[in-house]
Amino acid sequence: MQIYNNDGKPNTRSVARCGYCRAAGHNATNCPRVAEDYAYFKKSPPVIPVGKSKTLKSCSWYATPRYWGEWYGNCLKAHKKQLRVQAKAAASPTGVTRSASKCGFCGSLNHNRRNCEAMDNYTADAIKANRNWRRTFYNIFVEQMGISEGALLNIKERAAWNESDHKEIIGIVTAVNWDELSLFCASGGNNGRHIYRDEAYRQDLIVTVQVGTDTQTITFEKGISDGARSLVKYSHSRWRAPHFVSVLSPSATPLGDEWIEEGHAKAMAFLTKKRSKAKLDEAKVTDLINQWL
Repeated sequence: MQIYNNDGKPNTRSVARCGYCRAAGHNATNCPRVAEDYAYFKKSPPVIPVGKSKTLKSCSWYATPRYWGEWYGNCLKAHKKQLRVQAKAAASPTGVTRSASKCGFCGSLNHNRRNCEAMDNYTADAIKANRNWRRTFYNIFVEQMGISEGALLNIKERAAWNESDHKEIIGIVTAVNWDELSLFCASGGNNGRHIYRDEAYRQDLIVTVQVGTDTQTITFEKGISDGARSLVKYSHSRWRAPHFVSVLSPSATPLGDEWIEEGHAKAMAFLTKKRSKAKLDEAKVTDLINQWL
């Protein structure tokens, strides 16, 4: 799934910026531009500090009159926020007010994530569910259909969205992203109905084929049964990618029991590392796991 595959990779996280002036390196709580701009806005009548405020370097649109009201409102809101933080710091001897600790996964006040039985059980269920998905995937796509490295496939090249007569070509499978595959490839419904999920909780099946001197990836939107399509709802996102039609020469390359039994355990444990049970429920991740138990 994308949140696991992208974890720790460069350029996958956006740079944190101030909620007021949009500059990097600080937040609205300690933004120095707030006090500077507020000094102008609190004048009577208020002064719009165009040509004077450093905020315009990172919020250039504020120089346009239509955004002056928004600028004024955001400045007052940020100023009040800074006053609240300063008052709270003054009221606390250490400058920090701590709320009662609670488990970040289940919300209990009696323990934390390190000894949360509910989180351990959730992770175990996720690993078991993924074992079941991988076993089903292997049985259908590898053993029955023969799709793995070395297989010859008949695929249909898609040149444009409105072309009905697409050219059929032959490709040889050169790679499959085995290590990334999980139940997050599935549609989320055993009845064939698709359940839309946040992109972070999706995983594409990526089958790479060699066509002449070109390397391409294919989609499985057509040419497979409804059950198999639900199993790999997410196969490739590029809309002009060639479509799978049929297997001409199967290649049921054995993956070994370890691929199934390992259950992508590290990725499943990653689910609960920073996310709460409530968030996973809301994202329909829990529903997907329960469907594969």
